[in-house]
Amino acid sequence: MVAEASISRMAVAASVVLGLLGGVPGLTQQAGDVTYLRPTNQVILAGVTRLGINMGDQNFYDSGQMLRNLISRNPEFAGMTYRSIFHCQKGGPSRCVDLRQGIQFPADFWNGARYEVLEGAAAGRRGTVTASGTDAGGYAFALDPGGGTIGAGDWLEVEKEFPGDPAAGWWPTLRGGAQLEAEHADLPPGLPVHQALRIEASGAGQSADVNAFFDSTAGMTFVRLRGRYRLSFWAKAIRGPAVMHVHVGREVAGVRRYVDEDIRLTPVWAEYREEFNANEVNLPPGTVNVGFSLTGGSVLLDNADLEQMGGDASNRTVFRDEVVETLKELRPGVLRLMESKAGLGSSIDNLLAAPMARERAGYLTRFEREEDIAIGIPEFLDLCQEVGADPWIVAPTGMNLEDARKLAQYLAGPATTPGGALRMAAGRREPWTRAFRTIHIELGNETWNSIFQGESMDHPAAYGQWANAVFTAFRAAAGADAGRFDLVIGTQAGYAGRNSALLAAVPQANSLAIAPYLMSGITQWSNDDELYSPLLAQPEQMSLEGFVQAAAATAGGRQLAVYEVNLHTTGGDPPQSVLDRFTPSSAAGVAVAGHMLRMMRDHGIRDEMLFCLEGYQFGRTDGKTVMLWGTVVAMDADGRKRPQFLAESLANRAIRGDLVKVEITGENPTHDQPPGNDGVSLRNVHEIDAYAFRDGKRHSLIVFNYGLHNARRIKIDTPGLAHDANATLSRLVSSSPGDTNEETVKVRIVEERATGGEITLAPCSMAVIQWTE
Repeated sequence: MVAEASISRMAVAASVVLGLLGGVPGLTQQAGDVTYLRPTNQVILAGVTRLGINMGDQNFYDSGQMLRNLISRNPEFAGMTYRSIFHCQKGGPSRCVDLRQGIQFPADFWNGARYEVLEGAAAGRRGTVTASGTDAGGYAFALDPGGGTIGAGDWLEVEKEFPGDPAAGWWPTLRGGAQLEAEHADLPPGLPVHQALRIEASGAGQSADVNAFFDSTAGMTFVRLRGRYRLSFWAKAIRGPAVMHVHVGREVAGVRRYVDEDIRLTPVWAEYREEFNANEVNLPPGTVNVGFSLTGGSVLLDNADLEQMGGDASNRTVFRDEVVETLKELRPGVLRLMESKAGLGSSIDNLLAAPMARERAGYLTRFEREEDIAIGIPEFLDLCQEVGADPWIVAPTGMNLEDARKLAQYLAGPATTPGGALRMAAGRREPWTRAFRTIHIELGNETWNSIFQGESMDHPAAYGQWANAVFTAFRAAAGADAGRFDLVIGTQAGYAGRNSALLAAVPQANSLAIAPYLMSGITQWSNDDELYSPLLAQPEQMSLEGFVQAAAATAGGRQLAVYEVNLHTTGGDPPQSVLDRFTPSSAAGVAVAGHMLRMMRDHGIRDEMLFCLEGYQFGRTDGKTVMLWGTVVAMDADGRKRPQFLAESLANRAIRGDLVKVEITGENPTHDQPPGNDGVSLRNVHEIDAYAFRDGKRHSLIVFNYGLHNARRIKIDTPGLAHDANATLSRLVSSSPGDTNEETVKVRIVEERATGGEITLAPCSMAVIQWTE
């Protein structure tokens, strides 16, 4: 492992210093060479949007624990709906056979399902699946007669309700023949639930435990219980002893449970509440267990909820205060909702339903069960308004034209729209389109990617034609507010060749979205130059001759957007120690922020989203892990942000108004990047880069030093900065490019007054200066 130099802290009175320079072996400050930056009035991009972020999936084990209800997998004991897209590579009058690998549904799984041909020779044909199963070398469907003949190449969407399985998402233990069943008739009064859990344990020697676990990543704590909490649930005794044991506790040796009570239930539905105090400060990591136990009786159970009481009264969302506060710190311009599990399999009705009325929803062809309930569109819109971000909604590829109309009417319709476009604030009387500058609607996520098989349409023309039909229906239903939507199709950054056929098929689309990730693999790491220099040079290469340049060249007049970006270091064969100081490093934060800003300036990309808010680590195929994709370590009182988060947060302080040209004169250092990681090789890599923004009399400047060895003197040539006594300087500070915040905070944002127009920029660093004329 390469030794990392330590930097001593020192005050520098003569100038504002970006980076702490004293005592670094081999580090030289170029005292006689000055780079002059002059922000001009030449507008490059008017009305810029702050950098955005993806939400990621709600989960029960790491920083994805985002909802107030900490037992949020399936608290309503709901049933399931499943919807998948199939490619009819063999057709016939009433037959569709998908020959693709990875379809693992059992025989008869889809019998009785509703189907619709989305695109192809029999487009628009609807009916019922009469038989399904493995046949003819693939997965086959027998379809009821009617409509046109299914053609080879048609795309078939199939949807089916699977009521029952109420304990999905829970961990049950049954003894002596006890059973768990779904109850559909006897439900809690006044609640919009569709089924409850029936626990049958009235026989001799029968007992049942139903447990929920969260915060379960080994050796880590992502949700510290601090304050007062309330566990609530609805229940009803049916027969036998009406006593149910309830417990809440963190499974740490020697620590008592917070709740450990026997509760006597009544023979009518009632809500039960148990409150407790917690103060987890130095408690060792351990999974939290919430459980219901029954011996010798039968009960009904529904709508379980565990959440903190009190908190921020201004937070009216369903998300934890810590999540809202984290997003407010980031100040994203766009927030993207792409739920790779339950969301992409949902109908629009399901995504618009009240949380208690929402079903689990799946789509993947390699599974047949989904245990999670999606975050709904209403709750997401609440969050976007709370944090000041425009919403980007990834709608399921398989949504039908009626779904498209419902979504448009919900978002653009008046207060009287059925289902209500007004769930956010009491008394709200305007449609959601008036709450945001733009609402982005993307059809599907990575429809070219086999990872999402069951939701994907990997033929660009077919996907484009279906997207065009959906967007046409959407615009018609949106009426006068149709222009307030940005309708988006996704494409593959690494394969621009698919774009011409895609764009030709979808004239209704406004934007073409790509995911130009950095550093897919590393193969050289013997020193910092090998490890970090290609990373810092890659954004310039991608802009000049890489993925971004190729996508921009094929955009055909459509707005180019970035739906995901970060590092993608899932290839190569570095040791675990190198991965641990590479993907969450200070250099990664500088590179990703510089990459996003370069795409804004050089290619006019307004909407860009980091991937993503949640996610502690990702398992590679070689058994190693990378600290991806999340940009926070944890969202709690002790939460630490990764450098990608900090760098975007710092950039968003400056991004407002118009992006204007910066003239660079004087010393403009460059270096040649030899062939290195991820195929990066570029002559004359620029070490200094700058971005200026103007909003009336408010000005800001973002400056980067991409060099690894030399500090650089920067002179900002504008009289406004020199005359503003309240000018501010914010900088991303670390002692080396490999610093991380995984264990302790080594990378941070430091703020101070900007006293003059000259600064010194440390190697591998970033700074923001703000002033007013």
